[in-house]
Amino acid sequence: MLNGLLLGVENANANKTAITMNNDTPNWTYIPSAGRCKKTKEQLVSEIKDLANRVAHANNGKETEQLNQAVIKLQADYISDVSPDRKGLYQQAEKAIKSQSKNTKGIKHGAGEMSLLYFLEHADKSQNLSDKSFSLAGGATLTCPILTTGGYGAVIERGGVKLMVGNSVGWGYQMTPAELKKKDEFYAIYNSAVKNAQKEIKELRDLPDYLEDKPIFDSLA
Repeated sequence: MLNGLLLGVENANANKTAITMNNDTPNWTYIPSAGRCKKTKEQLVSEIKDLANRVAHANNGKETEQLNQAVIKLQADYISDVSPDRKGLYQQAEKAIKSQSKNTKGIKHGAGEMSLLYFLEHADKSQNLSDKSFSLAGGATLTCPILTTGGYGAVIERGGVKLMVGNSVGWGYQMTPAELKKKDEFYAIYNSAVKNAQKEIKELRDLPDYLEDKPIFDSLA
């Protein structure tokens, strides 16, 4: 499997956590966050329709899998204009946990820094992180539940929505009500475009033989 592959994809009608994994850090390729996309709505709609057409014409499993990942990435782009700043909240959570730890050795990521999950996995149990709650921007909070696999997980929550969830499997998120509405918009455009493309494909296949495109050769005297 490729690094950063989406392991669990939520469907268009569910509000479930979509899980990504990328070296213990969130795979921001698939996670909506405020400011991630600078494209206009018109540009995004055009890309959605183009991608839907490619999905409808896909003819093998590998191509379909790659296109499905592209759909999730484009969905995150479309949703992000109403998304909370998940990336900023994650960075705040990292600082909050690292300030609690004296452990400065271990696996590094990015620009030479250790991941939040690494710190939580190796946190000293005497710190009792599961009993603490850390305040983040905009009224969000970070809690660190004890995992059955050992160590602590991370939950960044606001208004009853788990904006980011990290555990031994990887990182995931839940959508806010505003994001769910935008997701419905996305899939309404996407599904309509897929159906139209599939209809065109069927119509072409149903053409009589004498209407199919035939090569024309000019005869030179």
